[in-house]
Amino acid sequence: MDIKHFGILGAGRAGTALARVAAAQGLEVQIASTRTPSAMKYHLAQYATKARAVSAEDVAQGVDLVVLMVPQEELEDVDPKTLAGTILVDATNRWEDEPLPQWFEHGLESGLTSSEVIAARFAGCRVVKALNHISHWDLDADKASRRSAQRALGVASDDAEAAEAVAQLVRKLGFAPVILKNLAAGRMLEPQGPVFNEVLDAEILRRLVGADG
Repeated sequence: MDIKHFGILGAGRAGTALARVAAAQGLEVQIASTRTPSAMKYHLAQYATKARAVSAEDVAQGVDLVVLMVPQEELEDVDPKTLAGTILVDATNRWEDEPLPQWFEHGLESGLTSSEVIAARFAGCRVVKALNHISHWDLDADKASRRSAQRALGVASDDAEAAEAVAQLVRKLGFAPVILKNLAAGRMLEPQGPVFNEVLDAEILRRLVGADG
């Protein structure tokens, strides 16, 4: 799969940063939030000028994948049916002081990782954990600094084809992807994990998360 056009659900600082860097790499981006497309007009004119505003119901239409960048406490408002059939990139994080929907709390209490809970909720999607362990400031750094640092980003999924598609997106954004063994291993990318917000090359990241190859 050649990633050319993707959706972002969430138009906050992280979502607009991703939209900017993607546009700089020649990728088409459509972005949605809880606001209507017309209500996002001035917001995007300031923070993501090349992104196209769409409704949350349409964010998965005509794209190669969708990146989920809304706070986990707001996932109750996301209709799983609107994302069914897509590769869904879970770029969310679990913050200890953040209230969660009851179904999310129950999933975590059963021993699942946050991405596994999201995969269960969005059962019609091919879920990949990625783009969550880099700050929006670093994500939006200029291309030269990304290349020179050779920063690596982790990609975790139970679906090998979906993981490779997201790895391709990571490469296009200017980073080196490291594919983890499964979705549960995405726990290593979360805020309490060893690589969260750390600037690491592929070899070091692979060693820290126990990835093969």
